[in-house]
Amino acid sequence: MQRRHDHAWRGNPFVPGQGLIPPFLAGRGSQQALLAGCLDRLAQKRAPGSDVILIGPRGNGKTALLEWALRQARARKIDEVDFFGTEIECLDDLTQQFTDRPNWLRALSGVSALAVGVKHRKANLGPIGKTLAARARKRPLFIAIDEAHTLDVVLGRNILNSVQKVRRSGLPVLLLLAGTPDLRRRLNSMETSFWDRSRKSRIGLLGSTDSADAIRIPLEDSGRSIESEALARVVLESHGYPFFLQLWGEALWDEPSGASSAITIIEVNHARARFMEARDEFYLDRYDELRRTSLAHIAARVSSLFVNEVRCNPIRVYTTIRETLEQLGRASDERSVTETCDQLHELGYISLTVHESRDYFEPGIPSFMGFVARCQRQESGSQQARCTRGARPHRRIEGPQTSAAPAHAK
Repeated sequence: MQRRHDHAWRGNPFVPGQGLIPPFLAGRGSQQALLAGCLDRLAQKRAPGSDVILIGPRGNGKTALLEWALRQARARKIDEVDFFGTEIECLDDLTQQFTDRPNWLRALSGVSALAVGVKHRKANLGPIGKTLAARARKRPLFIAIDEAHTLDVVLGRNILNSVQKVRRSGLPVLLLLAGTPDLRRRLNSMETSFWDRSRKSRIGLLGSTDSADAIRIPLEDSGRSIESEALARVVLESHGYPFFLQLWGEALWDEPSGASSAITIIEVNHARARFMEARDEFYLDRYDELRRTSLAHIAARVSSLFVNEVRCNPIRVYTTIRETLEQLGRASDERSVTETCDQLHELGYISLTVHESRDYFEPGIPSFMGFVARCQRQESGSQQARCTRGARPHRRIEGPQTSAAPAHAK
């Protein structure tokens, strides 16, 4: 695997947020091999056996991996279409995306996007299928849809069915869907039973070795290095979260290293304040999201299960959610408990994993659980004090930046 991408880096190589490809795409070798194999087959004008689905919480690098796949497709001279699920609101939007015409020509009134003079093999293709077939006859076609969990159910069903029919007719088309854990439920609601035979890959947190590589290799490629103690601290505090690794890299890059090119624990300690400020700002947005969905108090209660535990039996999580719903005076039947747990999972607050052939929940990001617990305690204490003084409670807290956290959040 190449260590650097095609462009030469100028200045800070680390790219937190926005879905840009990091200077070294660490820990995604299996996904890259899967996508490269599908694209190689596509380049040979052979239809891949199935679609590819990438599922993972936000901030774990799905968009970066999707962009990597698009670049690989271009390098193989494969035609490509990419868009976000939220960009498609009606059938016309879908047709616009799939039609092989310049944007200015698509916009001309009275010009049908389906007016393509290409004969198709005999197949029961709908309008979208005919458009895809016409395009795939010219060149192999790669379709990449990011934020696919936001796709409209009817339009998503249209896409899945059309791609399957075109591929069954022998034309080289590959569909890549990337989305949060909610993507599974959204695909099930589309009532296309064949989707579960797609090649699925979970995108999660990085291990310690991959996390270290994500920091070390870009520094080495830029003529710098980092001492082992300093690197170990960065890996520990990043929790394997790709977004945090890029935040750390960005902060470390700007730290002067004196006469030596090696970054030491001293530079890490100096950069930590900037990293924590950016991290906690991100956490405040995530916490507000929990509040808007009425999940903040439940999330705080769930966090208590992980104070001294790396993983937790699902039954304990369900029990805690049920008890908390009852305390809040909300519906606590099995369906409500399951839906609440699904919401926490879809938001990346908890992650379902398999350990020794059994299902367990793990923290999505351990330090975020500690942050939520602290914010809930602070908010509760502040509200009680304001109510005692007869003041109205504020709706938003200014969460702690670097205050002490529970054991699992350190």
